[in-house]
Amino acid sequence: MELRILSPMEDGFVKKIEWNNEELKEAISAKVQDYKGLQYTEETIKEAKKDKATLNKLREAIETERKRIKKQCMAPYELFEKQVKEVLAIIDEPIQLIDSQIKEVEEQRRLEKKQKVLEIYEENIGNLKVILPFAKVFKNEYLNVSKSLKSITEEITALISKVNQDMDVIEELDTKYELQVKDMYVKTLDLSIALRENARLEEVERKLTERRVQQEKERAEAEKRAAEEAQKRAEVQQQVAESIPEESDKKEIVEEARKETAPDPQTVTLEFRVTATPEQLQKLKEFLKANNIVYGPVRK
Repeated sequence: MELRILSPMEDGFVKKIEWNNEELKEAISAKVQDYKGLQYTEETIKEAKKDKATLNKLREAIETERKRIKKQCMAPYELFEKQVKEVLAIIDEPIQLIDSQIKEVEEQRRLEKKQKVLEIYEENIGNLKVILPFAKVFKNEYLNVSKSLKSITEEITALISKVNQDMDVIEELDTKYELQVKDMYVKTLDLSIALRENARLEEVERKLTERRVQQEKERAEAEKRAAEEAQKRAEVQQQVAESIPEESDKKEIVEEARKETAPDPQTVTLEFRVTATPEQLQKLKEFLKANNIVYGPVRK
């Protein structure tokens, strides 16, 4: 069962195509030499196109002959290639059949090994099944022939032990954010990331607390200012009320005012009504006293 070339024999293949290479090369070199020194102008452009067409025609004739020879040389090979592929197709059929059976056997072996890995998982997972589902523990490399069940068992038990220890660390934090921290750990299985999440949540709470304290302080200060302003208005109103004479004293005040103003012919008595705030009334009172202006209630 070997491939033997019967005709032609191996030493009978055409190894070199003999043709007038040097003769044609010399003739063409001499011919194109006439074109190398030519300078075409607008007046001789037609000659340039004619010369180009001549050279293209020569080139096309040589190229056409090359393709013809190539086709002749390739014809027996193309037939040979077609026949070889027919033989290969006969061999490929059982190869594909055997390959499909090999894949089926290997797939069955992988399924059986995966089942064994699942059994190892179930035997060791304990109460961490929610945190560590089989999908998180399983690795495709476990199904490789080179990966022994012993090494797989060691990896799985080591992972379970690590997760148990990490969960203990989180619980020892005694943080109010334990659920959030555990949730982050379950997502990443990275203790450092879970601890950073706890620190982040505590920092957020600290800032919120500071903000609430500041807002409460500002509210208390605003209430204090409002109370002080209300107290001040009440005191001014009290002062104004105390400065207004009783009805029994009004006549005496008017008479006294008349006596004080009578000797001075330049004084003028005006009766008018004033509408103002308690603060403005207080200032008006102080102004009248400072300037020795007599004031009192308007006579009805």
